[in-house]
Amino acid sequence: MQSIKNVEVGVVAHGLGVREVYSGEGKVYLTSFQMLEEKGVSYVPISFGKPKKRESIHFLPFSLPKFDKYQRILVKIPASRVKPKVFLNLSGVPIPLSRIAPHVIYAGAPAISSLPSKYIGIWRAYLIPFYLYLPKLKREASRCEIIANSKLSAKAISEVYGVREPDVIYPPVDVEKFGEVYAKKDREDMFVTIGRIERGKMLENAVQLSAKTGVKGVIVGSLIERDYLRRLTKLRDEIGAKVEIYHDLPQDQMIELMSTAKVYFHPTLGEHFGIPVVEAMSAGLIPLVPVNSGAYEVVPKELGYNSVEEASSKLKDLLNLDMREKMHEIAAGFSSSAFKARLWEHVSKYL
Repeated sequence: MQSIKNVEVGVVAHGLGVREVYSGEGKVYLTSFQMLEEKGVSYVPISFGKPKKRESIHFLPFSLPKFDKYQRILVKIPASRVKPKVFLNLSGVPIPLSRIAPHVIYAGAPAISSLPSKYIGIWRAYLIPFYLYLPKLKREASRCEIIANSKLSAKAISEVYGVREPDVIYPPVDVEKFGEVYAKKDREDMFVTIGRIERGKMLENAVQLSAKTGVKGVIVGSLIERDYLRRLTKLRDEIGAKVEIYHDLPQDQMIELMSTAKVYFHPTLGEHFGIPVVEAMSAGLIPLVPVNSGAYEVVPKELGYNSVEEASSKLKDLLNLDMREKMHEIAAGFSSSAFKARLWEHVSKYL
């Protein structure tokens, strides 16, 4: 790793070491590192906790899977120790760094936007630090360059920070790897859901979908909240859903599992984008996604739903369709190489 005194790019990746499996944000981290390495640019990752498998400038001597939103702000502490030519902030929050170096942010919708959120009722108090810190975030947003990960996120960023809607670069997807199985024809009447096993992913919607339709479902994700896994299992048993839940599967096993299903169900309302949606499309699955999500921007409009009830009414029809070729073609536009090329345009002008 380059010395922090002569590094060209400081890459702010607050959750490095926690979010590298089944995580869209982790995919963004790794693809951005690859971009800089391919361009021969020196960089240093900046994380809140210490990653297990990668060097970084960090604050805590261990990784921390909890308090993600706070980490996005507090990563400013280790970031302030670095003086690069430019900051590439992949954590999405406009923490004050532009007085040190030009600041480019790749961002999803802010947690305090008006989009659907897991933080409702008393849980809204979890976001109080964001409201208190908002004036500083707005000032930084007006000074730096922000790139959004979807049109949905771009509107939310403008709403919260009072800036013009930023340019959009959709996240990178390993379409080549997932596309290896798209032509497989021998598939079950089954849906797959992929996402971290944590409360904010709303995986209970997938359990409800199976119970309402009688269709088999599989949930795959990295285990973040064990209590939430127990809640999902209890719900499944109580309502008679035919859902299997696997956590921390190797990618090859996950892709093989996807190749046996016909439909991908995305359960997370208000999600900024949803990389697994495009991964599934590349693998030949038909996506069923919330209308109120970034993923709805990139799928045929008949594949959106507004409620689990509406998703239930559409699911059985989708099981009888063969849209593999069309889905694979759409997914091809979201390659990692396309992401790198567009992100490099924004970063390179500061080098």
